[in-house]
Amino acid sequence: MITVVTGGTGMVGKCLQEIIGNNKKDSENNFIFLSSSDYDLTNITQVEDLFKTLKPNYIIHLAANVGGLYKNLRQKTQMFKDNVRMNENILEMANKYNVQKGIFCLSSCVFPHNPSEYPMTEKMIHESEPHPSNEGYGYSKRMMEMQCRNYNEQFGREYMCLIPVNLYGPYDNFNLEDSHVIPGLIHKFYNSKQNNTKFQMYGSGKPLRQFVFSYDFSELILKILFEYTGKERSIICCNDEISIIELTKLISKLSDYDTNNITCDLTKSDGCMRKTVDGSLLKKIYPEYKFTPLTIGIEKTIEWFENNYDKCRR
Repeated sequence: MITVVTGGTGMVGKCLQEIIGNNKKDSENNFIFLSSSDYDLTNITQVEDLFKTLKPNYIIHLAANVGGLYKNLRQKTQMFKDNVRMNENILEMANKYNVQKGIFCLSSCVFPHNPSEYPMTEKMIHESEPHPSNEGYGYSKRMMEMQCRNYNEQFGREYMCLIPVNLYGPYDNFNLEDSHVIPGLIHKFYNSKQNNTKFQMYGSGKPLRQFVFSYDFSELILKILFEYTGKERSIICCNDEISIIELTKLISKLSDYDTNNITCDLTKSDGCMRKTVDGSLLKKIYPEYKFTPLTIGIEKTIEWFENNYDKCRR
């Protein structure tokens, strides 16, 4: 059986490679990890060539034009365009070449910016518009959820959308302009320590966020793809909630940096103040699953970043 993983050299793809490499009993499944250098997923001709050549039985679609808050603010049009094209091309060709089952990665950006209640559930994805700061990316992922649902209903497919909250871990993008919050903070604290300078946090620190370690999400992808047979097709992966200021202080402590040297730049946007989601469906499916505690996950991420500083994405 062949499983194709798009975005296979990104953070989650790399974690999947490690997990699969350490799991010898999974030898019956042949995994092919693709990067943007293999196929341009915005090009329908290349995507058809992918399916015609590789003949996958399963698809794990991780590839995306993705970034943190400030990239979302700068590149709304490009992020919407690229992601809609990639997602629709993959879905169209997966269906055409009879791929029955697949995992499609969404984002907590799909959720409404003013929901009717918290925590938000899978059923609230289209309740109202996403937050303006990430509407390009958020709407592109909403369109993929809708199309997965349509293919499932019209063609009897099993295309499942997983909605992770903020992912972090080894192999992440630590670029100071385009990264998500945890890798960005880790890199900034590293620079402040190296240069003996004050640390400036963007925004007020009041927004609340949930985080999931990339290895946990990778494990859940494999479990749900190969084990899950339920009818729910959109499943949230989540963890405990923490404010950005508490997160910043935690990373400061784990980076051995003096928290008294932290200042706030209130000219920078906070983005969405809250995106709290409900993980009870996942807990019902896998009641024994334990997420990696945030402190342990960040410790491992800091260690990986420092050990791979010269070759990581930064």
